[in-house]
Amino acid sequence: MSQIELYGTLTSPYVRRVRILLHEFGLTYQLVNTAEAEGQTRLRELNPVWKVPAARIGELVLLDSAVINRYLFERFGPGELSPHVDAEPSSSNFVTVADGALDALINLFYLAKEGVDRTSVPYLQKQYDRATSCLKWLEARLQGPWLTERAVLGLPEIALVTALDWMRFRNVYPIADHPRLLEFLSYHESRESIATTAPPS
Repeated sequence: MSQIELYGTLTSPYVRRVRILLHEFGLTYQLVNTAEAEGQTRLRELNPVWKVPAARIGELVLLDSAVINRYLFERFGPGELSPHVDAEPSSSNFVTVADGALDALINLFYLAKEGVDRTSVPYLQKQYDRATSCLKWLEARLQGPWLTERAVLGLPEIALVTALDWMRFRNVYPIADHPRLLEFLSYHESRESIATTAPPS
């Protein structure tokens, strides 16, 4: 097995998705911490987009979480997870909508750190409203603790778990406004791969 280097941080929800898959597939890896200067330099040498996660698996370089996850599923999965099938639009839609909420709130989080008030900028309020729309849409489609009829943990559930947990960790959105999403998160957060990759307290 080729050595796996994963570039990112312990707080990134997109990095966490990859870490969950690596745990589920029983793969060891080295985390290159991009919150540190050396790790950030190495990331920028590897990835022209300067984003995390990125991964080096042997001689193979992968530059986005979706690409990394697809590769891991095809080469090592699915294990006990629901298979990842690109040809299933409903599964991809769930991931896309979870990403839509997450990306909107990540933008707001970093702008807030710069002192920008979302209520004073219509575009930023639209981002917040977009996140709300996405979460309402996902909540309405939950089937108990699952998003798909397989009732097995897969990328849609992992995407939603990591998004919700990051929102709670960063306190950027009142997920308590969506009780079924809270129940969903509570159901999954004790699974070993999810519990061991939770954001540091």
